Order: sequence, then structure tokens, then C-alpha cells
Amino acid sequence: MDLHERQDLKSFLVSLYGPQANEWPMNEKIFDLTYELVALSGRCSGMMDFVPRPMPYGINPMRYLKKELREMFLRAINKNKDQYILCVKGAAGGMSTKFKEAALGL
Repeated sequence: MDLHERQDLKSFLVSLYGPQANEWPMNEKIFDLTYELVALSGRCSGMMDFVPRPMPYGINPMRYLKKELREMFLRAINKNKDQYILCVKGAAGGMSTKFKEAALGL
């Protein structure tokens, strides 16, 4: 990895894990774990399209559910999918130990 790639990787990991990631060596193992993390969060983000949004107070529940089902479908077929930060943070939390071990060379 070149310097620019290492800085980008470090910036991403610091946004997830905080200042402790500044001390981690930006090597191939850390990169591979980051790739795994993004893949995990991508699966979660795909499923988030099917979670109904909160129902506003005073709305007819049946009308609301019909509208939500249409929106779920449209979100699912949207080709410009982004990952939900909730999914990225969840995957990051689950992989925290792996990153710390990799940073220690284990």
C-alpha cells in the first residue's frame, strides 16, 4: 500500500474505533480485516431496506403499511445503494478484537 492508501485506511478506522486506531500499523492484514468489515456491513445495509420506518402519530396503519411496502421495494431496487452507518458501526464493534490482535501482530 502506498502512503495515500494508508492514510485513507487509517482515517476510516479512526472514524470507527477512535484514536486507538492511530497506533495501528496500516498493513495488509488490517486492510483485509477492513475489507471483511465492509462486506459484513454491506449485507446488513441490504437488509435495512426492508425495515419499516417509524409510523407517524395519527396515521391510518393500513395506509401506512401499504406506503412502507412500496418504499421498501423501491429502496431494494435502487442501484445506488449506500451502507447504513448503523451496519458499519455494528460490524466494526464485532470485529474490534480482530483489529486489535492484527495491530499487535497476532
